Amino acid sequence: MSNAGICLLALLLGALVPQGAWAAVFDHREAPMWQMQEYTLKNPTWRGNPFDVVATVTFTHGKETRTTGMFYAGDDTWKFRFTGTRTGEWSFVTSSAAPGLNGHTGTITVGPRANARVKGFLTHVGNKFAIMEENEDDLEGYVYQVFMNQQDYEQQYRDPSRILGDPSRAHLIDDYWENTRDNGFNTYFFAVFYSWFKMGALSIQDFSGGDDPALDTPDPALFDILEKAILHAHARGGRTHIWAWGDNDRKQTPNHLGGGFRGPRHRRLMRYIAARLGPLPGWSMNFGFDTIEMPNAETDCKWWAKELNGMMGWPHILTARGWSDPAFGANSYAGFGGNPYDLESTDKGPADYAEIRQALEAHPERPSIYEERHTYNRWRCWPGHVEDPERLDEDGCRRLIWWETMAGGMGGFFGHFSERFNAYGPFNPDGPCGYHPESLKQAFRTHRDFWKDGRLKLDMAPDNGRVRDTTGYCLATKDKTHFVFFVEDTDSVTLDLSGMPDSQSVFAVNTRAKYQETDKGRLDAGVHTIALNPASDWVIAVGY
Repeated sequence: MSNAGICLLALLLGALVPQGAWAAVFDHREAPMWQMQEYTLKNPTWRGNPFDVVATVTFTHGKETRTTGMFYAGDDTWKFRFTGTRTGEWSFVTSSAAPGLNGHTGTITVGPRANARVKGFLTHVGNKFAIMEENEDDLEGYVYQVFMNQQDYEQQYRDPSRILGDPSRAHLIDDYWENTRDNGFNTYFFAVFYSWFKMGALSIQDFSGGDDPALDTPDPALFDILEKAILHAHARGGRTHIWAWGDNDRKQTPNHLGGGFRGPRHRRLMRYIAARLGPLPGWSMNFGFDTIEMPNAETDCKWWAKELNGMMGWPHILTARGWSDPAFGANSYAGFGGNPYDLESTDKGPADYAEIRQALEAHPERPSIYEERHTYNRWRCWPGHVEDPERLDEDGCRRLIWWETMAGGMGGFFGHFSERFNAYGPFNPDGPCGYHPESLKQAFRTHRDFWKDGRLKLDMAPDNGRVRDTTGYCLATKDKTHFVFFVEDTDSVTLDLSGMPDSQSVFAVNTRAKYQETDKGRLDAGVHTIALNPASDWVIAVGY
């Protein structure tokens, strides 16, 4: 067959046709920034467990290299993926002891992103979350807030509404995304647990034991639907937050696998996760919850993060609730108090803005997230005594999400438990611990819409002395050209804009109402009193 014929066949099949014995050259491709590309190879000589075949691909752009793994895709087929992080031509070469997967080469030219709302990988600058915009060096501040609807889409029990329970439920992804947006968020949440091995499985108890043969292979159907969710949100400017595992007492952690936490079954799964999900922008992952129950919790969670980061080839924020270590991309706080975690808020916390700011400033090297779920009215329905049970009522939820951002960019977690989950996840659709009322959803949407387009500047820091005569908070850039003020329960505020180099435009938004910017004209440096009507919680933006 001629070279032209080989190229035509490869194009038609979407797979590699070898030249010579094994190694060949892929057709050149072009792709926009942040669009994942997938390549296919045939490896007919494999033996044993195909998920144990190790093969890597190294992509090179000048002095930059990214190495990713291949993953088994059924029959005698393996695949690998790539997402560009800077424009220009990338070259790549495959490497494996398996002859069918070794020595193949190719090139791909990455152009500008096709859609400005599609963003890249989540990273950080100091203690602020940051998102890649035009390329990996073009970063904007990112407000990271997660929404969970465990009542309707993200169940932790067997129910027809659990999206990860069966491949036939893929159509619910769009419903969940629209529900997330309606509730005021751009990031939705999925917990996988033992569904990594068999879609719908919640724990090791869904298998015959730790050596069940089903645990020797990841479930491709689970990855198919999880990837659909990740890609669905990413294409719409959103993100996906994943809990890989659950807790030890419910037998939802990998130390129950035959071979243990770092055994061959867990390592095989991690290689597969890294190869399939690593090149995809748009997701972050937490190890699980109540990790203190595991016998070697802190050590094993660090190992998990280091191993996964080392295999993925692209940056992703990995966390383990309660533990602080450079292996984690963010500090994840537990929220019940009294446990021997590294990171924990006050009991049922955080208590107030001051605690949030203190937590952020204690760790200036990386961002932080309160990964205890701040479910609406959670403490009113808690089965034991809770000091200040109204802490997460409508006012409390609305102010908490603003405090988290105004403290400098703390991440957060809101949403609904299920009425059937357990005694510690109370939910009653018609009771005090039900769905968000429309007024709270509206307030969350206003928070989301205000902070869009990079309004949280990466060099912003609290400067609360600039607020006079009312309870309020201020974020200011180093050059004093941009300010954001959040003030509570007031119809006027006095702001100190000293040091601002030029006059700047000013607008205000009522945070309890539908998003609407009220023009307040332009102000020069100095102290100014601004009238606000009606009395409410307001955000005032200067310099935008």
